[in-house]
Amino acid sequence: MSKKREIPNTNEIKMFFHCVKCFPAKPADMAPRDWVMIEAGWTVLGFQVWCRRCEANIMHMDFEGKKHPGNNTRSGETKH
Repeated sequence: MSKKREIPNTNEIKMFFHCVKCFPAKPADMAPRDWVMIEAGWTVLGFQVWCRRCEANIMHMDFEGKKHPGNNTRSGETKH
């Protein structure tokens, strides 16, 4: 039996999602996190990231029917 890994609820993002279509138009003085207009959520297949500015798919991940562990608590909250 494998040991469960702790999944932190702190910001551990190393690479961010962005739209290859509209990201090149980002003003030089604007931070990427202020420029992106994305939606992310669950789909029948898995998880999708969508560009609201372009109305285009950025990434759609198929979980192939498998369940994966996750952490949906907020920083400072206790797990129930």
